[in-house]
Amino acid sequence: MEKIFLAIEEQLKMGKPCLLATIIASTGSTPRSSGAYMVVGEAGRICGTIGGGSLEYNVILQGQEQITQQKNFIYEYTLTMEGSAELGMICGGTCTILYQYLSTDDLPLIQDALGIMESKEQYWLLLPVLEGKLQILQGASEFERNGLVERKGTQYYAERFNFDGKVYIFGGGHLAQEVVPVLSHLGFRCVVLDDREEFSKPELFNGAEEVLCVDFKDLASAVQITERDYVAVMTRGHLHDADVERFVLKTPAHYIGVVGSRRKAKLTRETLRGEGFSDEQLDRIITPIGLEIGSETPAEIAISIAAQFIQVRAARYGKVSN
Repeated sequence: MEKIFLAIEEQLKMGKPCLLATIIASTGSTPRSSGAYMVVGEAGRICGTIGGGSLEYNVILQGQEQITQQKNFIYEYTLTMEGSAELGMICGGTCTILYQYLSTDDLPLIQDALGIMESKEQYWLLLPVLEGKLQILQGASEFERNGLVERKGTQYYAERFNFDGKVYIFGGGHLAQEVVPVLSHLGFRCVVLDDREEFSKPELFNGAEEVLCVDFKDLASAVQITERDYVAVMTRGHLHDADVERFVLKTPAHYIGVVGSRRKAKLTRETLRGEGFSDEQLDRIITPIGLEIGSETPAEIAISIAAQFIQVRAARYGKVSN
């Protein structure tokens, strides 16, 4: 979302108004569901996407035409056979698009919003359905879920951001160096930890929020993992894996995945069970990490791991079943 707002800020700094087009509701089969954003200016699309194809093309055209009206508006697009004359799409659903008009008067508001986004804390984005200005509310949940809400007599589309925590990646080898750029591009905030200085250099991990050189036997003094966080263990051996797992199993981490063969996983599990960890605790560990797609190289394995993270994140937001 930060990229969207940076694009808006750039437009407004140049004195150019724009529209923020948002899918606020959808039914049936559609290219994207609610929560897809795109910035449209007088010259066309600037940033973001609502799914591409004829739908996006028509939203851009309508946005360009409506900028001169200087107001918010809503339009429902039909993607069924009956409505295909409008878009030439027969996905089978409908999309409701909210167009939020933004002028240079909104620049301070956009800049305040960017400051909140940079804090990496949870926030709610509120887009007024018709009258009013967009708002950003910091902190814990004020609403039960994303969607249309009413606040102080005004109807808004509300969406929560930065609900997820960080991804703690233990081990800074070749696989981690492939995983971090992919996860970062997908919006995950990556922290890499290794016990070797040569594998704890920030320049090795494009997109990492933080890179730490730590003692795997004393992780409690280095990091604090919360229920919002993910863990990926990919150290250089089962002994180091066990050190990390001893620590993370005592945390409320939302997800714990471990790289390695089933044989290595069995050996580590037996070691930890012998130390008193219960089967219920050990069952929290997903191993081998990643979705089964026949991956072999570090780059391919990184994609399988990223795919599983997408799946887990989507389940947290209620978009898919785990």
